[in-house]
Order: sequence, then structure tokens, then C-alpha cells
Amino acid sequence: MFFRILKKLAANGKKPEINHGLALATLFIQLANTDNDYSSEEHELIITILENRYKIERKEAKKIIEEAKYLERDMSDTMQITREIKNTIPYEERSGVVRDLWKIIMADNKRSNEENNFMRLVVKLLGITDKLSAQIRREVVNSSLAKNKPDETIGE
Repeated sequence: MFFRILKKLAANGKKPEINHGLALATLFIQLANTDNDYSSEEHELIITILENRYKIERKEAKKIIEEAKYLERDMSDTMQITREIKNTIPYEERSGVVRDLWKIIMADNKRSNEENNFMRLVVKLLGITDKLSAQIRREVVNSSLAKNKPDETIGE
């Protein structure tokens, strides 16, 4: 199904250039939309993640995101997307994908039940243990809290 949608994009004059990046971006967009609040913080973080992961320019990252939004509207098959990710990203690197997903969730400093449920599904589909996902989540949450903590040294 994923490749059928890629063919549909090509037929409409849009040619996705980075298939694994597109699959990953589509998963990121799905996650950002699970709580019905795709925030600007989430959007900017997805751009940054794509730039860093694929060593691409912001313009290219935005292009991938636009293609991913199109895919996300036409398909909701998380299993197919994660299968594509598993086929292109080695197991050893998938914990980085899980870290990126948790970062997107914490971009707005809130975790919804929908986001938690989505993560439970995706983690299993990516072959990552619940224990490892929980460890990564704690690291991301602690990092997020530390960044947003008021600087107590001001005024000393």
C-alpha cells in the first residue's frame, strides 16, 4: 500500500526523493496529529530531526514533510509505514527513531493518552521493547523538563 501511494504521488507530478525519510516523516506527522493538535513546536522539531538525520537543508526537510502530510491524509496504516522503516533502518538505529518520536510528543511539554497509545503500538511494530521505550521516554522527559526549568542562578 505504501508503494501504491508513492506511485500515486508520482502520477500527480510529485516525486518523493527519500523514501525512508518520507516513511519516517509520515510516522512523525501521524504522531503529531494523534492528539488533534499538530503544533508549530512539533512541526519545527520534525524539520530539525529530518535535517539532522539525513543531513539535508531546511527546504528539503519541508518538502519531505509536505509529501508526508499528503501520504498521511491518504493512509492511516501505521503497520505499513513501520514496515517500511524496519526495512530501511537497522534495528540498532531504531531506538533513535523512538527517541525522536518521544521528543515530538514532548515538544509541547504534554503527553496525551492518544500519543501514549500510538507509541505503544509503534514501539511494538518497530521491534523495540517496552522497557527500552520507557527508558528513552524518561531520558527525553527529564531532558525536556531540564530545558524548561527556570534558571535558579539568575539574580545571585
